[in-house]
Amino acid sequence: MSKRFLLGAIAALTISSTLGATEFNLKENMFKLNNYMMLMQAGFIEGNKEKSLKAAEALGEESAKLLGNEDMMRKMLPPDKAHKANIATTSAHLITDNVEIIKSSKDNFRRETAQNAYLDIQRACMRCHNLVRDW
Repeated sequence: MSKRFLLGAIAALTISSTLGATEFNLKENMFKLNNYMMLMQAGFIEGNKEKSLKAAEALGEESAKLLGNEDMMRKMLPPDKAHKANIATTSAHLITDNVEIIKSSKDNFRRETAQNAYLDIQRACMRCHNLVRDW
């Protein structure tokens, strides 16, 4: 029984990962972005430069794909929130800019500069969530 469940889970994961790159599930992708944020933070706490940089690069790429296309965001948001898609696009630009700051400190890892950029990314995320969710 557990083998069938495991095989079913692997099959479902395989099928879901083969969906087109333009097909996004907003909630799932937000969890993915959150995981990159947690990995980046863990890298800072552990003093693991490579872990932070790898997570920052992945965050930049994924946030640009998900949030960087205003038309796609408009379609993913509930109809009463679609007019706020530009907020997500602005957040994507802020995230990208701050990821570049983190990456530029790669050679001489200026921890405080990189950590401030991380906090700016976090603020961009929360600003978008607050404005779009009206919370």
